[in-house]
Amino acid sequence: MSSTADSTLLSTLPARALLGRLLAVRISMIAGWAVGMVWLHWGLGIALPLLPMGAVLILMGMFSFTTAWRLRLDLPATQMEFLAHLLADLTAFAVLVFFSGGVTNPFVSLMLVPIVIAAISLRPRWVWLLAAIAGGFYGLLLFHFQPLAVADPIAAYGMHLGGMWFNFLVSAGLIAFFVTRMHAALRTRDQELSTLREKQLRDERIVALGTQAALAAHELATPLATIQTTAHELAREFANDPDIGDDCRLLEKQAQACKRILTQLAARARDGNPAAQPLDAWLATLVERWQVLRPDAHLTFAPLHDHREFSPPEGLEQAIMNVLNNAADASPDAVGLEASADQKTLTLDIMDRGHGFSPEQKAQAGRVVFSSETGWGMGLALTHATLERAGGALTLAERDGGGSRVRITLPWK
Repeated sequence: MSSTADSTLLSTLPARALLGRLLAVRISMIAGWAVGMVWLHWGLGIALPLLPMGAVLILMGMFSFTTAWRLRLDLPATQMEFLAHLLADLTAFAVLVFFSGGVTNPFVSLMLVPIVIAAISLRPRWVWLLAAIAGGFYGLLLFHFQPLAVADPIAAYGMHLGGMWFNFLVSAGLIAFFVTRMHAALRTRDQELSTLREKQLRDERIVALGTQAALAAHELATPLATIQTTAHELAREFANDPDIGDDCRLLEKQAQACKRILTQLAARARDGNPAAQPLDAWLATLVERWQVLRPDAHLTFAPLHDHREFSPPEGLEQAIMNVLNNAADASPDAVGLEASADQKTLTLDIMDRGHGFSPEQKAQAGRVVFSSETGWGMGLALTHATLERAGGALTLAERDGGGSRVRITLPWK
């Protein structure tokens, strides 16, 4: 991996997820050392070099305040920055151990805590570097340290055993705290990456479908014009035949609707989103267009009386028609549409009397393509993607009396 990559985000986690937890460990260490020094020096009468040890604690405290200020900036943490923090903590701890008995200090094994943290957070080469430095510090403390002035050897031995027991508890607590928090942050990161990957794959499929639809629209223009002309001529020729004439007129209307869709698609490709229009007129026109395309379906719709200007986001009309088509496929005789709007949200409820949704389908509404006999498939995924881009949402629920209710919510713009 290149040197540029070394300055990238540390484990792809934000600074608060790493330096914040390290700061909590550092503050705990400072408090523990301060309490221990007070207890040994004044409680047990064991003289300690308070001036240099106190200076180290003050420096660590100032470093902690600097870290807290840096966390307020919410900047990403780099490998080198996090390594520098661990080195500072390890060095300060080694100096404190030097003034309090060296390797005879039962708390010397706490020098392993920064290595454990590094093993979770840093790349292997930095972990090995920190381990080598810690080993070097330990080797120096074997020969160079200021011994504790304990007159009674038996008391010193008992204090050492008690300190080892307390050191074990502190080490276990610190390691458990940091490791569990880091694992929780990593799990959250993995879930976010999984969601993002799923969205990317879905968007790629939708883009592919959009490309195919554009090509198909271009190729369909000529045969649709031929079908419309032929249907018009047949309708006029069989005007006196109620059966054939009605079928020909229906075919002509369907061809006109298809041509209108292609015309709108081409216009949006050139000009972008459609112009703003009254909300109730837009919705009534949308329902009328859908009824032409699905004359077999019976739709119950209460007109919305809201004359505010509304500019539908790109793809919203097709998304709504997708859901209406799915509802008509599930129960063509009982499709319902309810609309409401307030100052912030437009809500559309599309209902049917089909078999409804399973709990798994409700939880994954629009995020995966359902393979179902009721017709809820790619259309629902396309609708979800369209609403997601526009800041809206799609939820699945049960309809009172049986069936399904698909709720589309869209922020009012």
